[in-house]
Amino acid sequence: MITLIFESIFFLLASCIILFSIVGYGNFLIYKSNNNFFEKIFLGIIVITFLVTLIHFFLKISFYIAVGLLFIGLILFFKNYKSFLIKPYKSNLSYLIIFLILLPIYMSQKYHEDFGYYHLPYVITMIEEKIIFGLANSNSAYAHNSIWLNTISLFSLPKNNFNFLTLPSYLIYNLFIIFSLKNILKSNNQKISNYFLIICVFYLLLKFTRISEYGNDLPAVIFSILSIFYFLRYSETKDNQNKIFYFFCCFSFAVFSVLIKLSGIPILILPLILFLKNYEKLKKQVFNVNYLFIYLLAFIFYLQQFFYTSCIIFPAIFTCLDTEWFNKDFLLLRENIELINKSYYGSENLLTKEDYLSKLNWFSFWLERNYPEILENILTIFLPIILLIFLLPNEKNKSNLFLENKNLFILFIFLSFIYWFKFSPVYRFSIPYFLSLFFILSLNFYSNKKFSKKIFLYLIITSLFFNFSKNILRIHNKDYVFFGIEKIQNQFYADLLSQNNFIQVYKPDSKNNKNGWQGRLCWDIPFLCSYEKIKVNKNYGYLFFSKLSN
Repeated sequence: MITLIFESIFFLLASCIILFSIVGYGNFLIYKSNNNFFEKIFLGIIVITFLVTLIHFFLKISFYIAVGLLFIGLILFFKNYKSFLIKPYKSNLSYLIIFLILLPIYMSQKYHEDFGYYHLPYVITMIEEKIIFGLANSNSAYAHNSIWLNTISLFSLPKNNFNFLTLPSYLIYNLFIIFSLKNILKSNNQKISNYFLIICVFYLLLKFTRISEYGNDLPAVIFSILSIFYFLRYSETKDNQNKIFYFFCCFSFAVFSVLIKLSGIPILILPLILFLKNYEKLKKQVFNVNYLFIYLLAFIFYLQQFFYTSCIIFPAIFTCLDTEWFNKDFLLLRENIELINKSYYGSENLLTKEDYLSKLNWFSFWLERNYPEILENILTIFLPIILLIFLLPNEKNKSNLFLENKNLFILFIFLSFIYWFKFSPVYRFSIPYFLSLFFILSLNFYSNKKFSKKIFLYLIITSLFFNFSKNILRIHNKDYVFFGIEKIQNQFYADLLSQNNFIQVYKPDSKNNKNGWQGRLCWDIPFLCSYEKIKVNKNYGYLFFSKLSN
């Protein structure tokens, strides 16, 4: 018990130091008229991600580089935020209470299914070697990477300790909850954007209760939600300076969400709508230094992808070059991923792959397999909305909330579902679109109600208690409670077919590992663990992986 108390104190202190450092970097992208602590965190994560991605072109992301970036961020924080720790903000105590309520989520975490498959192995490549040409030849999961994996590589500790790798996702979750509550409760005025946050915060508290549910999906969802929020906030405000900042947030968070998950592409429709509708006002803004930074972030990320696969955009063949590390099998992954997302391998059918994907033949099989999950999540979104609208009193002086660009927002929802349905109909890829749909469907009902902080707080406290109790019950059944991830240590062997003079290539010893499907994964096997037979060359100090010829 005493050990757990000390671990809790250390975890809270470490989290605070990391957040202060991120805020320091967020100052680079903040506008002078805005000084929101949480907005600086969200923007600071983008800056940190840019730095680690750029540095990795030339250096390993060692523990010392991580500490150095952390230290620089702290200097920037105290330079711009000297009064933060001195002023006795009452709100800071409420933020701490919420953080403590959500703390059990991080204890004795169950790993998510992709963690040992490619998340942790990718981080190991980041910290053991600078950028590798043809890295995707060692693991097809790297054919289209998530920029979030670059971010979490900063959180690997010495001696093969990866307990903090999920910390960025956990922190962004907590901070979004607090950010939403702060916005909802600080004003007595009803705002459309705040109502959208109400729907989102209830859903996240009730649904995302386990770290194993996070993966790369949660940060992509949160940055997509933030982009939608600032799209709505732009439409509500009359202040031109705020409009300029809100458009930048809508744009930058949309781009970042796409770099995390390609399934977020429809979110880019929102800043495009604002830009085209307000062209004269925004045409010069998109060339200022903040926007150039976002363009540069996207550029270096897709340059990284080119180095990994020889294709700039996966799996578009016209963006690929026939280099030493190009592998034609990458182009076949698109169909295989589509088959997985449309439940081909989980259904009992006699169709060929081509027939399954043609003429919506896949739909009935997909629906049978996925409707329970979709229905469960729809109910999780819908029930808090019903409760809130039912409990709120009617507005005597009726004043409907007006959503500017409502028809265009509905068009965005429609196009988002078409994209999702066509390319990747897995529920977790569509969360922002379902939240937006239920927001627009219930907006007229909500607009006839008078917002009550008291009723809202009752519902939020209930949701927090549900989240807290679910995790307390989970860790109560654990033999050992600690801050971090349950680990699997797989046995491995040297792959002689891939052996070379530059590095040793290892494979999981699936015959002797007793961990079921997880026994076939790399987990924390030393660099380099590969599922493929590869050829390794070295030129100009960089490693080059290519597919081994048969």
